[in-house]
Amino acid sequence: MESGVFPEKRYSQNFLVDDEAVADLVSSAGIRKGDHILEIGGGTGIVTQALADTPAQITCVEFHHSLADYLKKKFADRKDITIIEDDFLHLNLSTIPFTKVVASPPYAISDDIMYSLFAHGFSRASMIWQLEFAEKILSPPGSGEYHPLSVIGQYFFDGEIKRKVSPKSFYPIPNHFSALLLINRRPKAVRFDDYPIFVQWLKTIFRFKNKTVNNAVSQMEKNPVKGMDMQGSKDAIRDSELSEEKVFLLEPEEFVELFEMITQK
Repeated sequence: MESGVFPEKRYSQNFLVDDEAVADLVSSAGIRKGDHILEIGGGTGIVTQALADTPAQITCVEFHHSLADYLKKKFADRKDITIIEDDFLHLNLSTIPFTKVVASPPYAISDDIMYSLFAHGFSRASMIWQLEFAEKILSPPGSGEYHPLSVIGQYFFDGEIKRKVSPKSFYPIPNHFSALLLINRRPKAVRFDDYPIFVQWLKTIFRFKNKTVNNAVSQMEKNPVKGMDMQGSKDAIRDSELSEEKVFLLEPEEFVELFEMITQK
């Protein structure tokens, strides 16, 4: 490969090599002058190169030392492209003024990447993920794949799968299909200051997703969320119209309503 670096299993590396898929990934982002693009996992630079042809500022994060070094040399003369060698999950994203995300990230840390991204106020993300993961983000209440990420993603964003991406679009060829996932921030979505606590609360209540809200919150007393009054949580929802609803049937807005009811009691 041009980079001189070959995929490593321990990093779950499957490099995107399909120019058509890259073109669709970048064009779906609707990049305009003034946008600041965050790319996660620059890899061999195939997406970074396509982004370089847009009018945006680009920040690319790459963990692998040899790949980061290759990308820094490749784009050394581009003042509009910044290559950061670091673990994305250890970055303080508030220091990067990104407006959009365009990436084909490592699938092994997909959940953690999206929890981190959802904490920030970007307008659009065009990303290639494993098909099952993309479907999980868009899964509706009541479905078997409904998940805390479904709740958070659908509360803040409208999303769609633009198209499937063949295993042959990657090297080495994986044994699963991928998907181009496009999400756009909902105009009325409001960020809240206690997002980290909300995420932990959501993960915990989903452990009891087949129970009613009342019963789930009772179970959560044995699995307390740091920073929350669990007994107070029981008292707050006792008379709520949602108390006898099954957890996995709640709409994203209803989870937020419950959380605010508990934290603002």
